[in-house]
Amino acid sequence: MLSRRELCRFLLTAFGLVKTVKRACATLASPLLVDQLVAQSELPLPNPVVRNYRADVVVTLLGLPVFARKGVGGASAAVREASDGKRRLVALRFAGGTNPQRTHGFRYDGSLEEVILQDGPTVPQAVYFGFVTSATNESYDQARQRILARRKSSDSFVAAEGIHIAGRARCEESSVSLAGEAVEDLSELNQRIRACFRDADRAATELPTPGGAAATTFLYSILTALRSGDTRSQLDYVHNAKAYRLEWERAADPHHAGLTRFTGHIQELATCKASTFRLWLDDRQSQLPVRIEFQPRSYLRISLESEPADATSRLKEEP
Repeated sequence: MLSRRELCRFLLTAFGLVKTVKRACATLASPLLVDQLVAQSELPLPNPVVRNYRADVVVTLLGLPVFARKGVGGASAAVREASDGKRRLVALRFAGGTNPQRTHGFRYDGSLEEVILQDGPTVPQAVYFGFVTSATNESYDQARQRILARRKSSDSFVAAEGIHIAGRARCEESSVSLAGEAVEDLSELNQRIRACFRDADRAATELPTPGGAAATTFLYSILTALRSGDTRSQLDYVHNAKAYRLEWERAADPHHAGLTRFTGHIQELATCKASTFRLWLDDRQSQLPVRIEFQPRSYLRISLESEPADATSRLKEEP
């Protein structure tokens, strides 16, 4: 026979175990939308076509370069596609991050996954999940003071999940902080943020969208532009329940024989905030550029240079 104290301890332990099992089952039963759409489509995706990049950085002050360094981090782009008659599934991913040992402790990591379901020429559904280091609006002076004071960058991230269907785009956003040592591998970082996001409190935003199909997403809009072959055009897309317009132009690069330069201009329609990026392509069949150049901050310019397929990358793509 159990004493009253032993019985209470047993019941409390059992109750705690039941709660743990329930939490685990809830996590397993609630995959992210990108995983759900892949599973529901029943279209088997092949191994990804991947291109890895080395990240180089240039810091400018009043438009003049004051610091430059190669190999401060890396990135990876991946495309997977499957089709069955008119139905087609496209899975896209772009992820990258810095090496703190090469950036005076500064960390900047981010990832974006998109899954788009097509039915003939229309898109009935598109979903995405992404995250980025929280301190992305740090000014030049703030970054300089932090580096001089040897303060570490934030280990907090902003994560967002979205779904686009005809007439509506919904985004749920949350802040995620990871306890313990910094995660060096981007795939592991992605898995940990995914797990935290499932149980996190989220703020939801919705945007009505016109037309009888789902609004296109960010990476998919760039892929569409690259595949269009148009020398100059534009299209609208939605990201994090905000409307954007992508305008692009392409031309042979006069300084690099055999390369095509694709220049994209992005404008947030509600605020008119604009940014520009450039891609260089050597094989238009691959649709994965050999070079990417963008400016995430006014003083920071990042160039991503293609590396051999067997080059070491912080991101390990999973089939």
